[in-house]
Amino acid sequence: MSYKESLKSFFIRFKRVIIASGLCVLAMAIIGVVAYKSTNQVTINKNEMVQTSAPTSVSFIMPIKDGEIIKDFSNTALKYNSTLKQWEAHKAVDIKGADNSDVMAVLSGEVVSVESNYLKGTVVTIKHNKSLQTVYASLDENVKVKVGDKVKTGDVIGKVSTSAKSESNDGAHLHFEVLVDNVKTDPNLYLNLGDK
Repeated sequence: MSYKESLKSFFIRFKRVIIASGLCVLAMAIIGVVAYKSTNQVTINKNEMVQTSAPTSVSFIMPIKDGEIIKDFSNTALKYNSTLKQWEAHKAVDIKGADNSDVMAVLSGEVVSVESNYLKGTVVTIKHNKSLQTVYASLDENVKVKVGDKVKTGDVIGKVSTSAKSESNDGAHLHFEVLVDNVKTDPNLYLNLGDK
């Protein structure tokens, strides 16, 4: 093999090594970006995220005295909805109490929304700080608060009911959600639910 052929062969092999190395670096960069983005949240679909990182040192009281968890939070494990007859993620905690149980604010804050929603029933949203909100759904329509009211921890905001048509087979209960920066977050991170 001549010097010219040897040099040509070397450059062909060198070119292949450079291309393969570049592809490896690109693949590692893509894997790194995907791993970084999935550190603090799990993607459920294009429009909805679920917060999985630990909260600050905020802790709530139970919204219903002697309440019983009838459906826990889930973001990846599907729960069966007997009303809608389908499996779905349940990004809330459903709490049942005695008939006509009072629902209390879990933390001091300001009522930012009182609305009626066919699927969730009567819904009250309380803002506690710049990033933290709690949502109380399936309330009786005669709520005790209005938008702009300041509430303290333990103040009664309404009563449990079956107003949430999407969960009417579950009986009168509270559908309780926690939002951190408008991302649905596991209430178990804030509530002391004990043995569920």
